[in-house]
Amino acid sequence: MGVAGFPKNAAGNSWAFLQWATGLRELGWEVWIVESLQAKELINRNHQPCRLAESLNFAHWKSFLEDLGWDRKATLLAEGERVEERPLREFAQGADLFLNLSGHFKRPDLVGGAAARVYVDLDPAFTQIWAQVYRSPMNFSGHNAFWSVGLSMGRGAVVPDTGHDWKPVLPPVCRRYWSAEAGVRASGPAGALAEGRWTTITHWYGYAAVEWDGKSHGNKSEEFAKLRDWPGRTGLKPRVVTDLGPGEERDRFEKEGWEFLRPDPICSDWKAYRSFLASSRGEFSPAKAGYITARTGWFSDRSALYLSLGRPVLLQETGWSRWIPEGHGLVAFCTPEEAAEKAREIEVDHGRHARAAEGIAVEHLAAEKAIGQALRHL
Repeated sequence: MGVAGFPKNAAGNSWAFLQWATGLRELGWEVWIVESLQAKELINRNHQPCRLAESLNFAHWKSFLEDLGWDRKATLLAEGERVEERPLREFAQGADLFLNLSGHFKRPDLVGGAAARVYVDLDPAFTQIWAQVYRSPMNFSGHNAFWSVGLSMGRGAVVPDTGHDWKPVLPPVCRRYWSAEAGVRASGPAGALAEGRWTTITHWYGYAAVEWDGKSHGNKSEEFAKLRDWPGRTGLKPRVVTDLGPGEERDRFEKEGWEFLRPDPICSDWKAYRSFLASSRGEFSPAKAGYITARTGWFSDRSALYLSLGRPVLLQETGWSRWIPEGHGLVAFCTPEEAAEKAREIEVDHGRHARAAEGIAVEHLAAEKAIGQALRHL
């Protein structure tokens, strides 16, 4: 799980992990959430090192699980801290399934008794390049199945061979928390920040580009740069929640009509995050350049939430449109010209696209569908 490890401005990141746990619970599975942290990851509200009990990490973990009504089947481990492990160990010894999301959990001694031990890759192309080219320790060992949110993995994606049979899976959505009917359109400060605008939420730079097969696999910033004149082409003014600070690059975008918002009032609390997405006109977002170069078919877990909330999504093509319905509600673009043209088309019949968006979520991304399909790989 990756909740406590991202305790600040990371509601979206936390939900990328929690969708699997809450989705399995909705399907009737008995689920135990577990996460392990290194001592250096523990920080207090002043970003100073501290013990687990006083950490922002623990407070974030506790608040999130309480909001979800989670029972006692949750364990947060931390290096150098005494935490009762026996109940988790006993549970895991008889478990049918262990999901290790992005390989974050590094205590194989605790979960080695699980029948299926699945590594879930949330960063296709980068995961494989880091492992094969940069020899980064990706924690593959101890797993006996490998899934990826790259929908073209094993069927057209151009990535290094790690020696694993990567199976494509869609990011699930637990619609108990992520549907129009969940009452997420209630007004509030975060929702007001969206104000019916096209929005997205992103790390502007993320991590450094990687090289493989003579090609650079970069981040989102270079794809955003190609779309800088989108407001002038469409008459729309998108709002981006991001960590991009003041400077020349931001100035160039703002002169073209882009608006930028700080993450903390939107991404600190997951209900505020949900309100912001639900109040948006839709999501307009590029993909990381590396996903496009490698033709991974990567599909965004955040875009899945917009769709489930009945918000249209205009998302850059990575090859995903081969594997999930595209054209109504969920629309792909490859070039800046297409990004503008498709936006204008959605605006002409926004209501139909909004209805189609939620329909795609119900038919393909809802936990019972997405997780059910993933489990067939086993």
